[in-house]
Amino acid sequence: MKPWGFAWRLARRDFDLRLRGLRLLAICLFLGVATLAAIGSLSGAIRTEIADRGQEILGGDIEIGMTQREASDAELARVAALAGDARISATIRTRAMARRVTPSSDPDVPLAVLTELKGVDDAYPLVGRFETDPGAPDRLADDAVWIAQALADRLDLARGDRLRYGEADFTIAGFITAEPDRVSEGFTLGPVAITSLGGMRRTGLLQPGALYETKYRLLLPATLAPDQAEERIEAAFPESGWDIDTRDSAAPGTDRFF
Repeated sequence: MKPWGFAWRLARRDFDLRLRGLRLLAICLFLGVATLAAIGSLSGAIRTEIADRGQEILGGDIEIGMTQREASDAELARVAALAGDARISATIRTRAMARRVTPSSDPDVPLAVLTELKGVDDAYPLVGRFETDPGAPDRLADDAVWIAQALADRLDLARGDRLRYGEADFTIAGFITAEPDRVSEGFTLGPVAITSLGGMRRTGLLQPGALYETKYRLLLPATLAPDQAEERIEAAFPESGWDIDTRDSAAPGTDRFF
């Protein structure tokens, strides 16, 4: 009986070890399935949010982006006609140094900070609400600018102070509290400042070879689907090299991410 007892102990010990391994495998499987389920739920929630708020995130039904140039009046007229006489809003964005016109009384405050300077037209925004602090004007003169609070903190600025961009000086008219198309603008290297398109051109920063991005947002009639309008524009301008997004793909790179 002794050999049988010894064999039983060996078998039970081996069986216990195997059970421990199976428990570890079961835990790993559970964690893996739970992680995949969580990722699927998250991606589904993001897709649903984009589908529900894509127009607001993008700033319109269609966005046409181009670099280092602006569209001509003839091109814009053709695009509007192809898109069912769509309303169009233009913005220009570039990275630029914001400089205090007068130094701060605090010696630790820098004289200049890298920012995202954005010029907008009178139609901006087509969708959503652009908001500033109470008392700021609804529209800007070409020598005025709205700035993010982060820029005010870095350069110790208050309303009425002056900033210089390129060759032009601007008076701070107010502080940005909500920018509806912030998500679709993508990554930024600094706080945002917004002026008019005329103010942007005053800076002298839009020179040939300069790095800037122009975006045209289109608000389509209810009878025209964004995909249909996109196909018409691409067919009419096959060699343009324009980057066209619709409200259904409002966040650049979303499909590749998923």
